[in-house]
Amino acid sequence: MPRRARVHYVSLRSSLVNLPISLYGPLVERSIRPQHLAVHLALVSPGQAERLEVYVGWTGMASASSLAQFNAPDSGEKGLETIEIDPQYALGLGLKQNDLVEIGLVHDLPTATSVATEPLTPDDWEIIDIHASHVEATLLSQVRVAKIGQEIDVWVLGRTRVRLRVVGIEPESKGNALLLTTNTEVSIAPKPHAKKQRTQRCRTINNCASQGRVCTDPVIAPQMLRVIPPYLLGLSFPEHAGPEVLAYVSPATFSLLHPTSSREDDVYHRTLVKRLSPPADPSAPATGAPAPPVARVLKAGNVDSGFTDSGEVEELYARAVEGVPGSHVALFSVQGIEEWDIVSPETKFLAGVEEILTHCSQFCIRKFAMHSSVNVVHGVSALLVTGRAGAGKTSIVHTVAKTLQEDPNTFTYTFYVDVSRYAAQPVPMIKSLLGYWFKKAVWHRPAVLILDNLEKLVGAELEHADSFRTRHIAEIFISLYSSSARSFASNSRGVVVLATASSTAALHPLINGAHIFEDVVTVKSPSKNARKEILARIVQERLAVARDMQVDSEAPLNYAALATQTEGYSATDLQDLVARAVHQVAVRSSDGSKPPLLASTDFDAAQVDFIPLSLRDVKLQKSEVSWADIGGLRETRRVLRETLEWPTKYGPIFAQSPLRLRSGLLLYGFPGCGKTLLASAVAKECGLNFISVKGPEILNKYIGASEQSVRDLFERATAAKPCVLFFDEFDSIAPKRGHDSTGVTDRVVNQMLTQMDGAEGLDGVYVLAATSRPDLIDSALLRPGRLDKSLLCDMPNLEDRKDILAAVARKVLLSPSVQLEEIAAATEGYSGADLQALLYNAHLEVVHSSIAATPLDDPASTREEDVPVQFTIIGGAQTTKVASKADEMALQRRHEITPEHLSRVLKTTRPSVSAEERARLGRIYRDFVSDRSGELPVPPEAGGVGNRVSLM
Repeated sequence: MPRRARVHYVSLRSSLVNLPISLYGPLVERSIRPQHLAVHLALVSPGQAERLEVYVGWTGMASASSLAQFNAPDSGEKGLETIEIDPQYALGLGLKQNDLVEIGLVHDLPTATSVATEPLTPDDWEIIDIHASHVEATLLSQVRVAKIGQEIDVWVLGRTRVRLRVVGIEPESKGNALLLTTNTEVSIAPKPHAKKQRTQRCRTINNCASQGRVCTDPVIAPQMLRVIPPYLLGLSFPEHAGPEVLAYVSPATFSLLHPTSSREDDVYHRTLVKRLSPPADPSAPATGAPAPPVARVLKAGNVDSGFTDSGEVEELYARAVEGVPGSHVALFSVQGIEEWDIVSPETKFLAGVEEILTHCSQFCIRKFAMHSSVNVVHGVSALLVTGRAGAGKTSIVHTVAKTLQEDPNTFTYTFYVDVSRYAAQPVPMIKSLLGYWFKKAVWHRPAVLILDNLEKLVGAELEHADSFRTRHIAEIFISLYSSSARSFASNSRGVVVLATASSTAALHPLINGAHIFEDVVTVKSPSKNARKEILARIVQERLAVARDMQVDSEAPLNYAALATQTEGYSATDLQDLVARAVHQVAVRSSDGSKPPLLASTDFDAAQVDFIPLSLRDVKLQKSEVSWADIGGLRETRRVLRETLEWPTKYGPIFAQSPLRLRSGLLLYGFPGCGKTLLASAVAKECGLNFISVKGPEILNKYIGASEQSVRDLFERATAAKPCVLFFDEFDSIAPKRGHDSTGVTDRVVNQMLTQMDGAEGLDGVYVLAATSRPDLIDSALLRPGRLDKSLLCDMPNLEDRKDILAAVARKVLLSPSVQLEEIAAATEGYSGADLQALLYNAHLEVVHSSIAATPLDDPASTREEDVPVQFTIIGGAQTTKVASKADEMALQRRHEITPEHLSRVLKTTRPSVSAEERARLGRIYRDFVSDRSGELPVPPEAGGVGNRVSLM
């Protein structure tokens, strides 16, 4: 049964109570903390149908006045204890001195996550606004329980009382009461003072008849109109020198504003305009001026001129004009009323992206048309534009936004935000900004919200970065912009989001999983024709700025050749290249001796040491090996040139071919037969970027790291396209699946299959693999579409060995008496590497012979006994040639490789591949060529080695 007590006033200056001693003792014995206890008070009043019930907190103290009141007039009430409460707080709750209440202790009251309150008076709001930090620090020491509709009091600095009323709690509770904890968020709605000017205006309107003015205009409902720039409609205002502001509205809107006036005449009718407050920018300084609104409420009527004195309500003169959309108003710039923010006042030249522009524009128009048929749209309609840095993503979304802005079917407002500027802001500020951007777009709808560089704000989680922050921001973004948000999604009708990012993988996985972006458009590098147009346009703009510079008429610019030389360049790279070429002209003509003429040689000089933006983080291999350095392998070289060099060299011919080009080649053959050397020649001769990968270096012991290495390799190659990706020792990273106990290589093979011929495919990336054991490679990689053709690098025959010796002999000095045919005949079974080693060892023999023939002046002398000799050279130009022609020829003869040197080396040199090994590899290669069904012999499973096992 609840215990009864009487209310006793004590100045506690809090929303807590002191309990009677009979309740205080057991609570102390049970170690009940005041923070976990709620006190339920019910007023005992027999005459009332509904009794008053309130929830309060406990101070942790006992009531000092809880002794039995023996002197009470009613003998039945003798012995009742008292409960102490602050008098001001008690009056706010409806409890009076000596009221009889029933006390209930609630130990299991749920805790609140958020409590919504509102001040009772504007003065309370002003005090909270000034002392917000103090209230936040002392709130829990004064308030413990919140109940919907109940008042809670907070004392600021122990003197001033602030009264708040609870209007909402989360989560919902059965008794509409929850316990406050340190994790509870208490929100206080603002309640500013009403402006006195507004009250005076209303009084003037109501009393207009008493002052001798008669308000004959009927009462007209206010109309909310959207300001639209006149130039979008092609309208011009008449010349007017007066202070009045002229405006155009649609005939339908004019009929609503002035129902008694004719809309056919050219008379401008006086109309009252009032600004509505736009969303506040949280990043703006507190003292700064608020952002000017665009939407307005217009109301007709002759009112006292006091309305136009303030900046909030102004008058203008409007007339009906055909061509103005409904619910819009076109007017000149007025103080406080500004036109739209024009993102790109001048249309930029974009080449090669016509399909992307059409696709994006049609997507936006289609979404706006769908929004017009419904009243509520949950989740924004979003389009993501991806592409590497400098691809032109920002220019594309600007162009699309300008197209929609000038489209008479949409007349959209464009709100551009570069989110990378806010990436370092605190999370609460980012949350406020995300909400502000959305509200700003809704305020101006139909609107296009551009979020540029979105991956800088909600990027993927990095290994050494704060993943909790990124995930938190991604969840906030989803809660505001996704239709699958846990909370109630806002109405995004008339709002389309255009976002840009480097790739979908650069965004947080939560963003991709929430399906916020309905469509993804990838901006690729410009084609040859697009590069030609871009170069011509950039040069034209440069020459228009630099009027004294002209194109050299004797050597005119060949834009087609320049476009061929700039394969893989983005629009930004082309702009930088033209700037470097112009700089070359400025340097050459700086002394005034030569006229500033732009020629193709300036572009050649500009390309020296110029690295495109997409290749600045990509490690490319360079080689000095040419086709002339390779002997033999004529058929292999021919196929390599057809596959890698011809599509770039003869692009127009291949563009007309409907056949799919080969994108992968496998070089297999005996060790030392030139597989890696061929790849090195490809890096120099084919004019393609070259990335070399040694097979074992991409394997990693960590789960998923090897597959990530493969993905990174193909991303690097895609960024550097046209590019050749060369895998050496390919059998070590792509063996047959099912024969690896760890499963690492199986996952690597699966990733390779996906990258080489998956859903995306390869464009401009050629895969070149080399191996000595093609039978160990997984058969799925050898099918068309991946490694299309396999080329055998066989052991050289007699003619090939002669060709190899002649190619290697260019780097050394051979005696005329050396017969390469005899050496080729004597080296049966030698590979290309063996022949190269033969000549190099013979050259080493020459060096040894030269050292042995050089006399030593004092063999017994040591380095410690040498004394440095100081000398001076006078007339260096006359003493540069210290040896005669005969001496030089004699010196060369001493370093020539003679047949004797070769014969001595041949006696000690053996083929690196034995006859048994050649026979075994020959059988493997024959089986590989004759059977491509994948039923090749697998390595023997000796004693079960290589079987899959499970670790228990």
